[in-house]
Parts: sequence; structure tokens; C-alpha cells
Amino acid sequence: MYACLYVLIEYETLRILQAKSWTFDGSIKWKNLLGYAETWDSTVSYGYDGTTEMSTGLFYPRFKGFPVALLTRASVFSQDWLKYSSYTEQIVGISAGIVSDTRHDLSYNITWRTLQDPSHMASPSIRKQLGHSLLSSIKYTFKIDERDSVFRPMRGYAIRSSTQVAGIGPDSKLLRFVRQV
Repeated sequence: MYACLYVLIEYETLRILQAKSWTFDGSIKWKNLLGYAETWDSTVSYGYDGTTEMSTGLFYPRFKGFPVALLTRASVFSQDWLKYSSYTEQIVGISAGIVSDTRHDLSYNITWRTLQDPSHMASPSIRKQLGHSLLSSIKYTFKIDERDSVFRPMRGYAIRSSTQVAGIGPDSKLLRFVRQV
């Protein structure tokens, strides 16, 4: 078992726009914590503009003897847009996926989004979206990578196709779409 800690602090000043920006990012990773060759990781990010993001994930390369890897992640994202557009946004999500080999990924995502307007000054398009919304989706990714190098390829080809179907459930307030990339 070992842990790895990463911390990054960025500070940026734009004199022309008189804007200040800084972020604090940190992540920690534990390998083989329970003795099943798993990897646990947690990430925290906080920004000057009111952005906060926290997530934690677990990767099992061999889950219960199945020939697939299991990947799970829980995350919370909060954005304060009061300075620019007078609303706040919070997103809470859970993702679970399986990776059968190097070419196929299948994942299920469920996300709860809350939009609030505490100043009561948001635009009409934002006011239509206020409240809660749920995104439930399933995503399949197929990829082929026959390049000689991932970082600086000289020969070969890479193909990636992703299909996402959202709105799985009986609720009429679910976001519904099909995306092919």
C-alpha cells in the first residue's frame, strides 16, 4: 500500500481586465489499500471565482473474478455565478462503469443538478431552468489505437466512437437526448 499526494496552486492576474484568478487543486491516490489491487483516488479543487469540485473514485482491475475492470466515481461540483449572471449551480453525480478490454467501455451515470437564483435577478432563460433536474444516462465507447506512440505518433491510426443515451426512467423531468461522437 502506498499513497501519492499532488497539490497545485495557480495564481493569475489579468491587468487589462482587472480580474484575479487562482485555484487550489489537490489529489491523493492509494494503491492496494484493501489488498485487491484496487486504486482509490480523491480530488479537490477550489477556485477564487467560487468554483468547488470534489470527487472520489475506485478502480478494481479484477472485480470478484470477472474478466472486466470496474470503475466507480462520486462527485460534487458547485459554481457561484452570482458575480456574472446572478445564479448558483450545484451538481452531484455518481458513475459506475466496466471496461471489458482495451477497446470497450460501458458506463452508467446519474447526476442531480440544482439551479438557484438567490438575488432574483437572473435572465428569463435561466429562470426557466431553476430548480432540480436529473440526468440519467448510459454510455458506450469503442476505441481502436494502432499508433506507434500515444504522445508523439509517427505512424498508425486511432478511432474513438462514443454513444450516450440519456433520459432512462419514467419521470417527465428527465433530460432526454442521444449523443453520438
